[in-house]
Amino acid sequence: MKAEPVKIAGIGKGLFSPVLGPLLQNRRLLALLAAVTAVLLFFTATGTAAWQCPLKSSLGIACPGCGLTRAMVMFVQGHWQASIQLHAFAPVVLGVAILFAAGSVLPQKLRRRVADRLSAFERRTAISALMVVSLLIYWVLRTIAHI
Repeated sequence: MKAEPVKIAGIGKGLFSPVLGPLLQNRRLLALLAAVTAVLLFFTATGTAAWQCPLKSSLGIACPGCGLTRAMVMFVQGHWQASIQLHAFAPVVLGVAILFAAGSVLPQKLRRRVADRLSAFERRTAISALMVVSLLIYWVLRTIAHI
């Protein structure tokens, strides 16, 4: 009797599923995400605590995004090295926030074209999955370094 080969279907398909491209299709959601980001950046830049990390305040462990808003503010202010030292993903997240803000005001035809191209790029490269995995690895390394 011959054994059937094991087929692992869907693993690669899930990793290569676009995330940002489909988000660009929803103008209201883009506007909401851009507005929330702008408000958080404003409060952080003015020294007003808008949001405390629930993980850090309850368990004392920094989450993967801890320091990200402060790092984004530093990046915008031109303190690039300090920004990246605080959180290496600040330029990436800031770029995505700018993409969302721009996408919320683009005409529908242009927004759809950009979304389709971004979706195709995400399917080819799995960039979204790679960024999430990279962020988690970065978080683990930061957590170990502070123990």
